Amino acid sequence: MNELGHTVFIDQDLRTGEAWLDRIDAEIKAADYLILLLSADSIDSEMVRSEISRANEYQKAQGKPQLLPVRVAFDGMLPYAIAAFLNPKQYVVWQSPADNEAVVAAIVQAIDETLGDLPDPFSQIPETEAALSEDGRYLTSSQTSPPPSPEFDPRFIKRLTAPGGAVRFSDKLYVERDEDGDLHTEIVQWGATITIRAPRQTGKTSLLMRGLHHARQSGAEVVFIDGQSLGLDAQSQLDPFLRGLAETLCDELGIDVAQVDRVWNGRLGAQKKLTNLIEDHILPQFDVPIVLALDEADALLTTNFSQHFFGLLRSWHNRRAMSPEWEKFNIALVISTEPYLLIDDINQSPFNVGLKLDLSDFDRTQFGQLNVQHRSPLDETAVSQAFNLLNGQPYLTRKLLYLTAVKQQPWTQIATEATLDNGPFGDHLRRLSWSIRTQPKLQQALLQIIRTRTCSDEDALFRLQKAGLVTQSGDVVVCRCGLYAHYFEQKLR
Repeated sequence: MNELGHTVFIDQDLRTGEAWLDRIDAEIKAADYLILLLSADSIDSEMVRSEISRANEYQKAQGKPQLLPVRVAFDGMLPYAIAAFLNPKQYVVWQSPADNEAVVAAIVQAIDETLGDLPDPFSQIPETEAALSEDGRYLTSSQTSPPPSPEFDPRFIKRLTAPGGAVRFSDKLYVERDEDGDLHTEIVQWGATITIRAPRQTGKTSLLMRGLHHARQSGAEVVFIDGQSLGLDAQSQLDPFLRGLAETLCDELGIDVAQVDRVWNGRLGAQKKLTNLIEDHILPQFDVPIVLALDEADALLTTNFSQHFFGLLRSWHNRRAMSPEWEKFNIALVISTEPYLLIDDINQSPFNVGLKLDLSDFDRTQFGQLNVQHRSPLDETAVSQAFNLLNGQPYLTRKLLYLTAVKQQPWTQIATEATLDNGPFGDHLRRLSWSIRTQPKLQQALLQIIRTRTCSDEDALFRLQKAGLVTQSGDVVVCRCGLYAHYFEQKLR
């Protein structure tokens, strides 16, 4: 590529550290093309996912970089967090060194804009019977012990919730918590409003999916919306958002979407139009509960209409007291933010009514249970040491047990290298560091928390909690786990 006159930057040429993260961001912003090497290992990298997301933000803002994915000896389905940005896109497949020249030629052809967009034949959701891991990864028949997934894949929700659907959960490593039973009981009731709140990577989406699966198997109708996939920002407007929601409701429930056009053809406000659509044209057609589930509802905070929408949800909750029809309409919300930060008026908040489930990290007993489910790769001493380091953070706990049980890495080595940028948790830690690299107030607040167990900046505290970096109990604020405290104390000093 250099010989052809292109300037090539490879991120592996840099040393790790804060300057490295800044350089990566600057190079992504300056690039005309971002070549993504997608292998079985790289697709699970949180840093790769963050870089792709960042490139997409720059692409929308400035028209570049264009993304050119190369599959490196990998023909599996891409994770949702990656596929959402790449399909359909130009793609190149590399299987062996024999493909080197052909791959370079294809990339050059793409850069010269002579190669059109092509569908990725490997990225389609399989139509055959499928199983999902405990954290929402699609499992092939040969995958019995896959690595943990940083994020739940929501693409299977339709087939998961369909009666007699061909998608099932593989629960051999799932730790059932009290919240599972509470959700299963409530979600099939009439007139339920449910809020699931937890930091990032706590298992809240997995909990919701199991609840929706249970609801569908119990006869309820389910409409699932992933807030992160809506592409909302400060320029988003309420009317088209609510119209899109109306169309989704009709489509998912088998109602003629043309009904939305008829309802929207009037002078009423969008909130009233959507309410009328539900009340007059949706609810009368069903004699079973309808569950509207909104995952990552915090995504609406990027808009200027979030409070109007949350107030609308509360008004639907209140209508149940006056109209039996609205008892059919259940609402399930998943958030990672303190409810009072999502809407100013508590009387218009949907988050302080109904069932509230605060999902926490694994406790010591659950940590030990998961170790046993992995055939006890850690002895009792190692379990205690590992729990003290990770404090039951679900994703890191699964990552540790995958490394020890499947990859057979010794705990002593993992413990020694735990806080290294190239260590067993390095990709996860670098992604967290990336998220606050340009936020000096967040860095100062995090360092204050590590040193004093207090935080004087409420806004910074809220953002650190939402990111899953810290937890608060009364006036005491601490890092979510010892690993974070050790890592960021070194990075921020």
